[in-house]
Amino acid sequence: MERYLLYLKNKSFRPSNAPSLLIEARRSIPNGGNIVIRDVRIARHFIEFDLSVLEQGVLDRIVIKALSTIADFDRYEMITEEHLSKKEALDRSRELFNNERYWRCHEVLENIWKQSEGEEKRLLNGIILVAAAFVHFQKGENQTCLSILRRAHGKFESCTGEYYRIKIDLLKESVRKIIDTGTIISPTL
Repeated sequence: MERYLLYLKNKSFRPSNAPSLLIEARRSIPNGGNIVIRDVRIARHFIEFDLSVLEQGVLDRIVIKALSTIADFDRYEMITEEHLSKKEALDRSRELFNNERYWRCHEVLENIWKQSEGEEKRLLNGIILVAAAFVHFQKGENQTCLSILRRAHGKFESCTGEYYRIKIDLLKESVRKIIDTGTIISPTL
């Protein structure tokens, strides 16, 4: 099976709607083992469905038609491993994060993290945890988001300055504010 991210345009849904949208999406798809909807994540401007299909034709013929009853179809992309240099991966992850595509950001950063060591590895782990926290936020799981942000903040303790155009001090401050207030607002990298 091939894995895809399918995007619908979001005009009115909030992350708290994610569990019911996941149920609705699964119900709208005909039974059979050739389509699996893993998850749904809701950002300000899009709804992201994480799914697998046996063949792209099924995605084009069945899935898009069924999910378009929820909201207008935007686009889809096949999930493939990106082979990027560290700079390219960090630039790409910043772009993904700032566009609320936290799951993809997490995936791109993980490849760099696996190859890093020491303080850099700790910093990257913190950024990955922030992205993972916001994945949970997009699924309406606010307490899980806050818990992961607490872990992420601990990874940033000795980090300051800038890392490949990521302003670490601002990220730390944003995460700390969310933890202190319990109000989850998406920061930027």
